Amino acid sequence: MTATPRPDASMSLITELMERPLEPSYAAAAHRRVDAGLPPATSTRSVTVVVMAVLVGFALAIAALSLRSTSSVVGRARAQLIDQINGRQGVGDQLAGRIQALETEIAAIRASALAPSGQSALLAELKRLQVAAGSVPVTGPGLLVSLDDAAAPNGSNADPRANSGFGDGRVTATDLQVVTNGLWAAGAEAISINGQRLTTHSAIRFAGQAILVDFRALARPYVVTAIGDTTAMQGAFGASTVGSYVKALTDNYGIPVTIEGSGSLTCPASSVPVLRYAEPLAPGASAPATSVPTSTAKPSPTSGTKKTTGTTSKTTTATPKTSTGPAPSGGPARAGAIGP
Repeated sequence: MTATPRPDASMSLITELMERPLEPSYAAAAHRRVDAGLPPATSTRSVTVVVMAVLVGFALAIAALSLRSTSSVVGRARAQLIDQINGRQGVGDQLAGRIQALETEIAAIRASALAPSGQSALLAELKRLQVAAGSVPVTGPGLLVSLDDAAAPNGSNADPRANSGFGDGRVTATDLQVVTNGLWAAGAEAISINGQRLTTHSAIRFAGQAILVDFRALARPYVVTAIGDTTAMQGAFGASTVGSYVKALTDNYGIPVTIEGSGSLTCPASSVPVLRYAEPLAPGASAPATSVPTSTAKPSPTSGTKKTTGTTSKTTTATPKTSTGPAPSGGPARAGAIGP
C-alpha cells in the first residue's frame, strides 16, 4: 500500500532554504569559528557603513561650501550694483544742482539785460511761459492730495512687492492720472507728484508693480502738489466727477485719500526739457497719423464684480489744463487701463 504524500512535500526545497539558508559546509565552518572564539563570519558591513558615511558627509560639506560661495558672490554683486546706483544718483543730483544754479544765473543776466530797455512785458510773458513749461520752480498757495495703498488684512499696507499681483487696494497709475488731470481742470498752475514736476511731456505709467513719473519710481504715499487758488481749486475739484472718483476709491477699495489746502507750497522745476522744433508741412503733404490708446471697458465696482488689475506697462501723458474724463460716477474702473 502506497503512503499518502505530505501536502507540503512539493515545497520541500523552499522549506529547506527557509530553515537552513547556509550550505552545510558553510555552517560547519561557522561552528568551528565559534568554537575557536572567533566571530561566526568576517563581515565588512561596519567598514562599508563608515566609508559611506564619510563619503556622504564629504559630499554634503562640498555642497554647503558651494552654496555659501554662490550666496556670497551674489551678495557682493548686489552690493556693488547698489553702490553704483547710489553713486550715479549722487552724480545726477550734483549735476541737477549745477544746472539749477546756472539757470538762476542765466535768469539774472537776462533780467539785467532786458529791464533797462523797457522790456518788462517781455519778461512777464517769459516768466509765464517758463511756469507753463515747468522749467522754473513755482511757490504759492495750493492743494495737497495724498493717496496711499489700502491697509492689508493684517492691519498694515506693507511692501507692495510682497505680492505677485495687484490688489484691489493698490493705488494705480490711472488713479494718479485721473487726479492730476482733475487738478489741471480745476485751475492748477503747476503740479508735482512726490517732487516730480509734471509738464506737457510728462508720463505717469506702470513698470512692473512700480509707478513711474518721467522714468523715476515713486514711493508711497503718493503726494500730489498743485499750485493755484486754494479755494477755487478745492471747490471745483470736489464738485467734479474726479471728486466722485476719489470718494469711490475710499468707499469701495479702502484707499485713504486726503485733500488739504496750504498757504505755501513749492513745485520744483522739471529736468532739462527736450527741445522740439515744428516744421511746416510741404505743399500737399498730410500730417502723420497719431495713435490714440484705447481703454478697455471695466466693470463698475458697484456692479458686484471684483476688479482686476493688469500688470503690463501703461503710459499716459498728463497734459496741463486737460481733463481725461474720469470713470463714471458709479465708481472708478480699477484695472490700470490707459486713460482716454
